[in-house]
Amino acid sequence: MSIRLRKKKLVWAGIIGASIMLVFAVSGGYFYYTKTQERELALKEQYRAELAVLNETAKLNEEGYALKQEVKRGELITEEMVEKVVLPAAAKSEDAVELIELNTVDYFAKTDLLANTVLVESMVYEEEALGNDIREGEYSLIDLPTKLKNDDYVDVRIQFPNGDDYILLSKKKVKDTQGLTLWMNMDEGEILSMSSAIVDAFIEEAKIYAMPYVDGPMQIGSEMTYPVKKNVLQLIQDSPNIINIAKLNLEKQNRERLDSGLKEMDAEMREKLRQRQAESDNERKQDDQERELNALNQLDQQPTEEALVGDPFEEGANE
Repeated sequence: MSIRLRKKKLVWAGIIGASIMLVFAVSGGYFYYTKTQERELALKEQYRAELAVLNETAKLNEEGYALKQEVKRGELITEEMVEKVVLPAAAKSEDAVELIELNTVDYFAKTDLLANTVLVESMVYEEEALGNDIREGEYSLIDLPTKLKNDDYVDVRIQFPNGDDYILLSKKKVKDTQGLTLWMNMDEGEILSMSSAIVDAFIEEAKIYAMPYVDGPMQIGSEMTYPVKKNVLQLIQDSPNIINIAKLNLEKQNRERLDSGLKEMDAEMREKLRQRQAESDNERKQDDQERELNALNQLDQQPTEEALVGDPFEEGANE
């Protein structure tokens, strides 16, 4: 009897212990599940907050264009040289260069630019626009600096014997130079001003010379100060050939100044300058010969054309 009672007690004790352990296990599981849910909800809220911040930040970002490679001063910047980048709104400049501008405007670097540089308009300059009245001017009467190179920028000035000095042409880009000859693009107003200055220099024994810029692309052009004189314009209108006479005279003076300067130079430098001048003279002679041949060809073609058309007076007489 006692043994059976003892077994019952042990069974009940086991049941009670198991029940207590089950209660603890369920309570622990519920507590762990609750804490896990709370952590997950907190993480979700954190992710939502961070996503909202990122979305707001993305709205503040702007697009720009940065160089993919180094660009040297004066080099043309093309679409292939840049890539799109995202910039904070506060970091984007108001004069940032857009891709559509690179496709429609020729931009050149004002200075050496490193890769990853974001382009703004203050870093570049545009090639001068070619209007309908732009022509290529060729002059051999302008006193040129010895170190002048193609693509340099110059002011063309006129200096009178009394010391007066005026800016005739402002910030002109040198297209080419050979010997004493300079080529540059000019509009109609500049051509007329130059013609007036040539006659003025011939009459007043003035000198027309070029003054180069230290940093042409970066520097602002000078203000033109040469006053076109009415009496000179009237003289040109009355005798148009005066311009050619003045050109020849000034070119002669320019050559005399060059020859005088050559005497003070060493033999090697004199020979180089003489060669350049000889090349320039030969090219000019060839151009003159071509023009003469073209003129002769036109004259030869005229009788043929008249013969094809026929003489209307002769036809009337035959009738």
